[in-house]
Parts: sequence; C-alpha cells; structure tokens
Amino acid sequence: MQTKGTVYPTKEHADNGQSRGRLRTARLWLLDMDDTLFEASAGMFAAIHRRMEDFIADRLDLPLDEAGRVQHKYWRDLGATYLGLERYEGIAPQEFFDATHRFDLAPFIHGRVLGARLRRAVAQLPGKRVVVTNGPACYADRVVRLLRLENVLDDVVSANDMNRLGRWRCKPDGLLFSEICARMGVRPEHTALVEDSPANLKCAKRLGMQTVWCEGYRKKPPHRIKAHPWADFVVEDLADLGRLLVRSRTMARHAPARLKSVRG
Repeated sequence: MQTKGTVYPTKEHADNGQSRGRLRTARLWLLDMDDTLFEASAGMFAAIHRRMEDFIADRLDLPLDEAGRVQHKYWRDLGATYLGLERYEGIAPQEFFDATHRFDLAPFIHGRVLGARLRRAVAQLPGKRVVVTNGPACYADRVVRLLRLENVLDDVVSANDMNRLGRWRCKPDGLLFSEICARMGVRPEHTALVEDSPANLKCAKRLGMQTVWCEGYRKKPPHRIKAHPWADFVVEDLADLGRLLVRSRTMARHAPARLKSVRG
C-alpha cells in the first residue's frame, strides 16, 4: 500500500519534461547484468551467497551464520564482498572469485526476456552497448554467453576490470562510470544506465547520465521507494525499454507530448 506523501514512479514518466527527448540521444548504454538482463534473484544470488558464506567461514574460521553477517556487511558497506575481504582480511579478489563463481550457471538463468527476444532488445539499442557488473569475469563472461549476447555487446566490464588509481572500485563509483564513458568515447550526458539498483542510478544521475530503472525483478519495497528520485524512466525489462525507444522515435516525428513528472 502506498503511504501518504510517498510518490512512486509511473512507467515511462520522466523526472522532467526533457528526459524522453534526451533518451533518444543516448549513444552509450551501460547495462547491469543481475536482475536486469536476467532474474538473478530467482536462484543465482542464493547459489553464489552460499558459496561466499562457505568460503568466508573456512578462510576466517567463523561459524556459518557469522560468515553470512560478514559477507552482508562488506556488500552493504562497500558495494561488493570482495572489497572488504581484500581490504580488511588480506584475501586476494581472484581467490574469492574462483571459489564462489566457478560453477554451472545454466540452471540459474531465468527471466521474462531471454533468448532471441533478449538479443533483439539489446541489439536495437542505438550506439555502443556495455555490460557493467560487480561480478567477476569468470561469472560475467559465462552469463553473457549463456544469454547469447556476446555478438551484440561492445564490451563487458567486470570486477576484474575495476582496479583504478591504485584501488578496487565497483558500482556505485563515479570514477568508474566516468572512465568507462571516456574509454568508449561518449560523454556522460549521452550515456544511459539501465539498472535495478537505486544506489547505482543515483551515482549515474549525478554524473549527468540518463537513468532507466529496470524494476521487473525488484518490484517489492524498499526498491520502489528508494529508486524513483534517480530514475528518468521505469521499465519492466529490456523488451519494455525497446518499446519505449520505438515510441520515443515516433513521438519525435510529431508534436511533442507533455509528460507528467514523477514528482507530481
């Protein structure tokens, strides 16, 4: 139930009347992977977290429940568990990646838009398309192949690529986003981030990017409440984003329509 004073985003409504037009100018699309390209919360996250807890319990000699609390704390505070293990426990990220992300991923690939439909949805995004994930390369590359997206993407940026200026950086980190834009030769204002994470949308919005909240796999609070100030658009999934772009191009050929703001 919506509480008094809380404003939820309406699908396709922007936070200002210029956003729809600006979305058509996007020439770089930064695509999150988990719960954006596919439904990682349907089983993949649980499988990975079990391996994380087992690894932390073994390496730090902790009970399993305490290892779970350590894992969650580092993820909550730093954005990724491996950052805390490297910074405070002296555990090399690659050791952690290999122990927790090298397993059969195929049974955990679920989602409303998969196969040929997902490939078409990504391929029709104009300009360059880059997956950006805090997951390691051994995980990200395998997921991209399972989703059959390797030939429609320009790059995959994983945790292995996130050591910048002498330290590890992951989403949300403004320098990381800025460096990806610079390397792809596209300014932030011509970049769109497609994400399920409110924190990542917030960071991108501050850099001047267009932001698209993919809410389909994360429709329960608190995500809905936290995400809307940073989302120019709200879509169910990547196919929904494709339909939005088609309608945006059609509208551009006619008199501009007035958009209602998510703030009322």
